[in-house]
Amino acid sequence: MSNYPIPQSDSAQPIVYQIRVKGQLDQQWTHWFDGLTITLDEGGDTFLTGPVVDQAALHGLLKKVRDLGMPLVSVSQVQSDETYSKKERKMNAYSMSNSSKSARITGILFILGTVPVMAAMALWGQSVSSPNYLSLMAAHSNEVLLLALSGMFMGLACAGIGISMYSVLKPHDETLALGVVGFRVMEGTLQVASAVSLTVLLALSQEFVKAGSPADSFFQPTAATIKSVREWMSNGFYLFPWCMGAAIYYTVFYRTRLLPRWLSVWGLLGLLLMLVGAFSGMFGLIGAFSKPQMLLMFPIMLQEMVMAVWLIFKGFNPSAIASQSAKTETN
Repeated sequence: MSNYPIPQSDSAQPIVYQIRVKGQLDQQWTHWFDGLTITLDEGGDTFLTGPVVDQAALHGLLKKVRDLGMPLVSVSQVQSDETYSKKERKMNAYSMSNSSKSARITGILFILGTVPVMAAMALWGQSVSSPNYLSLMAAHSNEVLLLALSGMFMGLACAGIGISMYSVLKPHDETLALGVVGFRVMEGTLQVASAVSLTVLLALSQEFVKAGSPADSFFQPTAATIKSVREWMSNGFYLFPWCMGAAIYYTVFYRTRLLPRWLSVWGLLGLLLMLVGAFSGMFGLIGAFSKPQMLLMFPIMLQEMVMAVWLIFKGFNPSAIASQSAKTETN
C-alpha cells in the first residue's frame, strides 16, 4: 500500500478524496472512516469519499484500510469540499427521495394488481370456468361484471408497475428500463382486452338465456370461440410480456443489489414454474385457471406479495442507489 501514489495538494482547505478498495463495506463503517461516504460498486468494490484535512489524515485512513485487510485499488482527489458537499447532498437527497417514492408506488401497484383479481376469481370465477358457463354467467351477471372490472384494474396496475420502476432502473440500464415499461404496458393492454372479452361473453350468455337456452344454436360455438380466445390471451400475456418484463427487472435487481438477491432468485424461479403452467394451459395439458395451473403460479404470486411489502416498508437498497448516483456524477 505504501508504494501507491497519493495526490498532493498545496491548498489549506480540506480536499475531497475518493478511496477505492476491493470488497464490500456496510454503512456502519462510516464512523470508522471519519464520516466518509460509503458507496458500493457493482463490481464488488467500495468507494470511500469525503473531505480530508491533510496528508497525515489521509495516511491515517489508508492505515485503517490496511488494518481491515482490504486491497487498495486507487486514491484520487475529487474536488473542493464546498462543491462536493453541495452536489453530494443534492444528488443523494434527490436519488433517495425518488427511489423511496418509486418503491412505495411499485409495491402498492403489485398488491392492487394481484389481490383484487385473485379474490374476484376465487369468489366469482367458477361461473366462467364451469361447463354450464353460459347459463351460470347470465345468472350471476353482477359478479361477472365485477370480475371483468378487477381484470381491467389489474391491467392498469401492471402498466403502472413498469412506469413506476423506470426512474429507478434507468440509471443502471436505460434500454432495459424501457424494455420493462414496454412489456408491462403490453401485458396491461392484453389484460384489459381479456376483461373486455369477458363482458362480451356475458352479453352472449344473457341472449342465450333469453332465447330459451336452445340446445343447438349459434350461441354455443360463438361463446366457445370467445372463451377459447380469452384463455389463449390470458395465457399469452403470462407467457410473453409479463415473463419478459419480470425477467428483466429481476435480473437488474440481482445484478445491482437494488433488492436482496434471494428475492430476485425466488422471482426468477417462480417465473419458470409459471411458464410451465401457462404452456400446459395453452396446449390443453391442464385446464386454464385450474387448480394445477394455480399451484404452479402460486410461488411467483407469493413472491410478488413479499416483494411488494419489502418495497413499501424497506424500499430499494440505498447503497445501490448511492453508488449509481456517484457513478453518474463522476461520468
